[in-house]
Amino acid sequence: MKNKFTMLLAAFVAGAVIGVLIFWLLCCNCSKHSCCQKQCCMAPDTSGIHVITAKTANNLFKAYLASSSVIGADTLKAFTVNLQQFNAMKLIAKHDSSVHGFRIYMGMDSLTSVMMVVGTGSPDKTDYIIQTTDAASGPCPHVCDETSPVVEK
Repeated sequence: MKNKFTMLLAAFVAGAVIGVLIFWLLCCNCSKHSCCQKQCCMAPDTSGIHVITAKTANNLFKAYLASSSVIGADTLKAFTVNLQQFNAMKLIAKHDSSVHGFRIYMGMDSLTSVMMVVGTGSPDKTDYIIQTTDAASGPCPHVCDETSPVVEK
């Protein structure tokens, strides 16, 4: 009888440990955060984020171009951020939770164009700067998708 109880207790403990490990692995893989951090398995902050239709986006874009503050053919219409830069932003935010935005600076490394991602705050967070390539990124005009329904005439 004592042997059965010991075996059942060991099986229960092993099951509990395995269950916690599975939960930990799922948590870390779904959120891409270390499960030792508070934000693990929490939903992202969506305040200030609104999903809109392409038609609404097009109307907002046209209103921007028609506003009196927009002058000239080289008016900044958009900025393309590549996946490296996006991942750099996530790393910077993970490194410093007081970051509230990002700035991407252009630079040159010998004869190669590069981008530098910096967290913004008060003052800017320049203690952790990440260099990326400029591939498929940059301001529009120059890096523009003229076929996007957002910029449709």
